[in-house]
Amino acid sequence: MIFRYISLAVVAAIFCITQAPSMAQSCADAIKIPYRAPSCNGQSAERAKRISPSEAASNAISMPYFVHSKAPEFGHIQIRVVVSPTGKVVGVTPFSGDAEWYEQATALAMTWRFKPSLSQGSAIYATFSSVLDVVPPERRPETHKPFADIKDWNSVRITLQRTACRGSCPAYKLTVFGDGSVQYQGDNEWVDYSGKEYRGHVSQAVVRQLVELFRSADYFNLFDRYGRAHDGSDYITSISFDDNSKSVVDESGYHDGIPDIVRTLEDEIDRLAGPSTWPERQKLTRNKIGD
Repeated sequence: MIFRYISLAVVAAIFCITQAPSMAQSCADAIKIPYRAPSCNGQSAERAKRISPSEAASNAISMPYFVHSKAPEFGHIQIRVVVSPTGKVVGVTPFSGDAEWYEQATALAMTWRFKPSLSQGSAIYATFSSVLDVVPPERRPETHKPFADIKDWNSVRITLQRTACRGSCPAYKLTVFGDGSVQYQGDNEWVDYSGKEYRGHVSQAVVRQLVELFRSADYFNLFDRYGRAHDGSDYITSISFDDNSKSVVDESGYHDGIPDIVRTLEDEIDRLAGPSTWPERQKLTRNKIGD
């Protein structure tokens, strides 16, 4: 009986030794046995703390995820990303999809920027998985119309509208005026401010920053619509000033060559002028929808 216990102890010891973590193994690896991993405390790139893709997206400052092919082609590339405490991407590893796109996908993901991930109040290394879409090349009209200089800033009007879909897509319209006043109207239950019109205010610096985003997008040199009928939400942007006016409908436009910068523009209007940026005292209810 004693020999039996000794044998079991020896087997257990050998098992534990063989299960010791490999020096080549890191927290970014796909580890199935948690106790084999080193401590994922976020203190180094090798010990980056795992976060969810949704958490990574909420921290994103710049995260373009379309890889443009030279022909009408579609695909997906899955990658693992490591982000430093400063929010800079320090590692990208493609692990699924057509290897033809790995180099381009890696180069794109290395440009991403994030707000730091925090653990107990300190910035840490973080790692997560993401998916990049391979889509057709960007398209613009052959005839170029330049972005005119603004003469009357009080005439500026910028809008962003996101429409409802068959699922839980937030539906709302955001309008920014040249004097900095902002109107927001939520149209369904999937938005934080719904059923009424809200008004707030942003600085002149923000208004000018938004205009510069439209200018950098070469906005007047875009098609009026990108995409085709589908069950998702449409994203509609517009700008008008003086005698100039232009709107663009993004109807799942990545299938139809919409430039990446249009998606960036949509998100930046939200980020810079949406209700989440207003002080609580500015969120004044004006009237109920339909009144």
